[in-house]
Amino acid sequence: MKIIHFESGLGNQMLQWCVYLAQKEANPNDSFYAETFCYDIPECNDVIRQWNGYELERIFGLKLPNIKELFSDNEWQKIMCDVRKSEFWNHKWNYGKYVSKALKGVGMDLEYIGVDLEKPGAKPIIPPLNTSGLMKIKEFLNHHFYPYTCLHEHIMYKRAEKLLENANYSYLFKQSNKNLYIPLKLDFCRKNSGIEKIEKKIKDAFRFPEVADENNIAALDFIKTHNTVAIHARRGDMLGINYGFYVTGYFRKAVKYIRQQAADPVFCIFCDPSSVQWVKEHSNIFGLHPKTDKIYFIDWNKGTESFRDMQLMAACKHQVITNSTFGWWGAFLNENPNKITCSPIPYINTTHTF
Repeated sequence: MKIIHFESGLGNQMLQWCVYLAQKEANPNDSFYAETFCYDIPECNDVIRQWNGYELERIFGLKLPNIKELFSDNEWQKIMCDVRKSEFWNHKWNYGKYVSKALKGVGMDLEYIGVDLEKPGAKPIIPPLNTSGLMKIKEFLNHHFYPYTCLHEHIMYKRAEKLLENANYSYLFKQSNKNLYIPLKLDFCRKNSGIEKIEKKIKDAFRFPEVADENNIAALDFIKTHNTVAIHARRGDMLGINYGFYVTGYFRKAVKYIRQQAADPVFCIFCDPSSVQWVKEHSNIFGLHPKTDKIYFIDWNKGTESFRDMQLMAACKHQVITNSTFGWWGAFLNENPNKITCSPIPYINTTHTF
């Protein structure tokens, strides 16, 4: 038996489905279940509910039995009670340790293959919201001292290069006779992950429903009939992570390169409505010239229709993304054989890094 943990937004959920596909290929006779605790726990609101819940079945029709089906109502209530009592969201998002313990309490003994995040030096894949003094100092320095931001980004870049050099993702396809509890893994968006082994299955799974509303029909037609470049200007929920890329020249370098390679490019900027004016006022950050460039804003897909942005991004000829799995899927699902996909981090699986 293999239990697959799901959490966060659509991009992360899709990567976790890839983990399921890889494990299913390696262990075809095993039974698989989804674990979606985080969407049902009110205390997780700050981290999880900023997105739209578990979306894979609603959008793509993908079904995986939920672990909840294996227990009686009383057993499930006990599990949920024990998990909530743990307050894992206040313990470095260390859900694996406490969910495993809660399941063991009703007779399900699983081997958790993640890290105990409360051990010294352990780092979560997705850092929880943190308002500690150190984080506040780092945020202040990033936003107010350009040299610090440049140094910070340089260090992060070098660390990413080292990670790529030493990466080994064979565990994603590992055969095992054990009952496993598999945490969130984002490795399939990285270079050398082996994603090509399951690429056909992935693209068969992630087929978007047809667009039906006027805005998206018009946008899709425009995108397909022009040499479009998607720029994922994700600020909002990811600004803290991506801030450095806005001020150290990443977008300018990526856009400059695409200009040199693509004839008559049209730049489609994907952002939330509150960011449109900011982007217009700071077009130089993106290397864009409002008077001479063809710029098209896509900002109307919200809530449960947010996935349409990914669909439209994937239809563009080229992509410029940030550190976002949502944007990465827009680049990966692009079927243009000559696509140029740009990211700011060396280990992210795109055609170019800047």
